[in-house]
Amino acid sequence: MAFSTISAKAGRSLSRKCYLELTPPSEGDTLADAERLLSALRPEFPEISLPYYVLKRDYPAFRKENWKVTASLVFTGKEWQISSIESGDTTAFHYGLAADLGSTTVIMRLMDLNAGIFLAEEGCFNRQITYGTDILTRIFYTQAGAAQKKELQAATTDTFAALMDRLTEKTGVDVSQCPVLVVGGNTTMVHFLLGIDAFPVFMAPFAPVFQDSGFLHGRELSLPFEGLVYCIPSAANYLGGDILSGLLAADIMKNEEICLYIDIGTNGEMAVGNSEFLVAGAGAAGPALEGGISKYGMRAEAGAVDTVAIRDSRLTVTTIDQAPVKGICGSGIVDLLAELLLNGWMDLQGALQEEKSERILEKDGELVFVYGWAKETPDGEDRYFSQSDILSFMDTKAAAATMVDCLLSETGISPDEVSRIYMAGSFGKHLNLESAIAIGLYPDLPRERFICMGNGSLKGACALLADRTLMEQFERIITNMHYLQFATVEDFVPRMQAAKFFPHTDLDAWPTVKAELVRRGTLRP
Repeated sequence: MAFSTISAKAGRSLSRKCYLELTPPSEGDTLADAERLLSALRPEFPEISLPYYVLKRDYPAFRKENWKVTASLVFTGKEWQISSIESGDTTAFHYGLAADLGSTTVIMRLMDLNAGIFLAEEGCFNRQITYGTDILTRIFYTQAGAAQKKELQAATTDTFAALMDRLTEKTGVDVSQCPVLVVGGNTTMVHFLLGIDAFPVFMAPFAPVFQDSGFLHGRELSLPFEGLVYCIPSAANYLGGDILSGLLAADIMKNEEICLYIDIGTNGEMAVGNSEFLVAGAGAAGPALEGGISKYGMRAEAGAVDTVAIRDSRLTVTTIDQAPVKGICGSGIVDLLAELLLNGWMDLQGALQEEKSERILEKDGELVFVYGWAKETPDGEDRYFSQSDILSFMDTKAAAATMVDCLLSETGISPDEVSRIYMAGSFGKHLNLESAIAIGLYPDLPRERFICMGNGSLKGACALLADRTLMEQFERIITNMHYLQFATVEDFVPRMQAAKFFPHTDLDAWPTVKAELVRRGTLRP
């Protein structure tokens, strides 16, 4: 048997598309179709396999155009696996998907792997929220039986399917036919996606069912997806593929300077280290930074208040797409609280000061701050952030700040020794750094040290999609990482109580914030 030509798009992407003009079978050459294809590919891909489901689905392609076919291959770390066989030359159409499977929001991105460019991105709330806003509630729900586990898996796959439909509609690319989807998600989210019991993640001795699921066919997961799905492996129960993906994107382990990686969302995940060491930890933070604590909280979409300023007792807000005020997203909440604090409309303990503004009034038995009057909203109702919302946010802020504090103190590193702070998380894309420091969400360090990464989980997934050689980095990160259990830190709770102030009970640790409070007359010298 012989073949006349084989061509593949050059590059290091996780998948390849190869066009082959195979010599058709004849009386003197009766080699089977599958073996004919594999023999043609092995000179360039010595370790290669053709799964049964692909052969059964795609074998008619061989005869459709006289054995002129395009094979899509995915690198699984040890071998190349054929994910599809198409008739004719389809190498010009080579796309891949990357996703951040967050517990509150899910983001998916489509990439043109030939050109190395992103074509589109879509995001939405995770449909698991129907079964609980927090992860633990969802886990307990699945303990009722197999049917409940299937419901959580279906909620996850339905979320993915909705995003795939949006990307297809937006770009005209049938994304269900992409060779590969790379997913970054925490350990529990990936267990839910695979339909596997996540209770061991939260049950002593906190050993998940798996850390590395390998490459799975989309249909195995009940996804409307014909390619392979790769979930970035986790390092521990609370240290999932999302933070490993972010660490890959930040390239911390190639840096001689000490770096701090912070990803705060519904969960708080962080790591400190450099090329010589890496210590990481994670814990629950809550949905506050994604708007989940407030009646009018929302993700960053049209109508969400994303910036807030108070100057000369006048409030100014902006909304995404300049749409009428519909609600407020994470960056808007951080801005709002910082402005209330710095202007003295809220004290250091988070209590609203009713006499300071007509926008601070009582609704349903508690004080609220109105950031959108009824005449400014689509439905003619006031939009506000309540005293209860502030206290809920304070819990999230305190948890996140305390985890950073413990991570540094347990490794013997002072904040001043940190040269770079990578701020990850989807809400951080529009975050005002000064506001975040003002309320104590981040340490008060020179601003040039901060690097806004945006969605680190998604960036790492995209990086792997574009460069398969990065896969070996995950094993290196896991091998070199020390996992810090915050629950074992003896004074974690007292530290967290101390952090339940804006910015903190220890104002001297936030010198620039203290100076600004004094300058504005909010705090006495």
